[in-house]
Amino acid sequence: MNSILTFEERILLQSLGCKSRMEALNVLSSMIGSVSVSSPIFNIIIGLISKLKDASFDFAYEMRANNGIHDLAEML
Repeated sequence: MNSILTFEERILLQSLGCKSRMEALNVLSSMIGSVSVSSPIFNIIIGLISKLKDASFDFAYEMRANNGIHDLAEML
């Protein structure tokens, strides 16, 4: 299965460690107020919030430890 999330979105989502899509939305929504608009992470958070709200994807698949982090190790 291929991810609809960008590499950065997957890493951020996995690092949050949330158990559900709703929990991830709540955490990201609370983070957005403390992140500078000029920060690159701001756009990643906005994109991820949008995808979590609108897109249908397998949240459990995206949260798997080897989906994303493992890709980073292979790139190095």
